[in-house]
Amino acid sequence: MKLSAIRLRQLILGSLLLGTLGAAALVDDAPLEPARPAGAKTAVAAPTVTDAAATVLPARALAAPREGIADAPPDSPDPFRSRSWYVPPPPPPPAKPSAPPLPFEYLGQLVEADERRVFLKHQGQNRIIRVGDVIAGTYAVEACDAGQVVFIYLPLKERQVLATGPG
Repeated sequence: MKLSAIRLRQLILGSLLLGTLGAAALVDDAPLEPARPAGAKTAVAAPTVTDAAATVLPARALAAPREGIADAPPDSPDPFRSRSWYVPPPPPPPAKPSAPPLPFEYLGQLVEADERRVFLKHQGQNRIIRVGDVIAGTYAVEACDAGQVVFIYLPLKERQVLATGPG
């Protein structure tokens, strides 16, 4: 009877050995994390790549950081994408348009019977202007006083002054 008990023991141990080998073949090779007590704080160590691990890891895991990682959508699983609370300020409002510099050159003036006429050079032509005239559809003469002529740039309704000297 001793012989059958030994055979039974060998049969049980052999089947357990085959079961262990089969289970080991089906298990994934990923390292297991040690069990932690609930609420315990742990420090995360940076993973190191050894020669053996380099052959197992895909080439893209070892590549340099990709361009545009910061542009990943917020729900992406990438733990290394940049995150910031910074919100850029709104762009400044566009500058208010202004009238171009006056295209006139003062030549002289004539005062006759309480009416003042001013001689100007504009685009190569000599012009004689007085209050109320519109020049080239863009400038209106508002006032001709001693020492200055006041123009209104019509597209922007902006006043401009041409100095005429002491008058």
